[in-house]
Amino acid sequence: MAFECHKCERVGLKYQRKYRPIEFLEGRRNSLIWIVGLNPKGDLGTKDERDAEELQNCLEGEIYPYFRDFRRVSQRLYDLLGKDRGVAHTDIVKCFSEQFPVRGWKGEHTRSVINNCKEYLGQQIREFRPRIIVCNGSVVSQTLRTIITPEVDCGTSYIGHLDGRETVVVLSGFIGRIDNYAKARLGKEIEIYMERYGI
Repeated sequence: MAFECHKCERVGLKYQRKYRPIEFLEGRRNSLIWIVGLNPKGDLGTKDERDAEELQNCLEGEIYPYFRDFRRVSQRLYDLLGKDRGVAHTDIVKCFSEQFPVRGWKGEHTRSVINNCKEYLGQQIREFRPRIIVCNGSVVSQTLRTIITPEVDCGTSYIGHLDGRETVVVLSGFIGRIDNYAKARLGKEIEIYMERYGI
């Protein structure tokens, strides 16, 4: 069965996969920590041939190069990638593109795509209930604030509730671009929250 989303067709993006947009979570659905990026990289129109079951197992074995920098953030976090009640990954924008925003787009196109997709991210969080969300990039950090409202602001992270569940959102620039000092600081903060929630 194919699932489709046509919300962003006017800007050339189309979702057609073997799983629903809210099932786009790489790693175990019971993962307590999520890394949230902006969009999956690939050709516009690339079809993901995986199904929902394959997504759950896709972080077993060889880890994508995308995650290499997370080893520098926290070895403990990195070791939990794809593990039961460990770390999973998703993106705000569910459609593949070589870069985001796509060249030639105006700012309103980018905002429109993010606004269309953030509804799916909110549904994912409600359904799968992560405890800690690590934002990979400033746009992700800004967008998460519109999904989970900060109640306790800690500067580089905050605590909020979604459907009654306490969730920590750790804010960060794009992991691949921040320096090693910032990576280490981020890792310490994440590990403090891991201790708090017994992860």
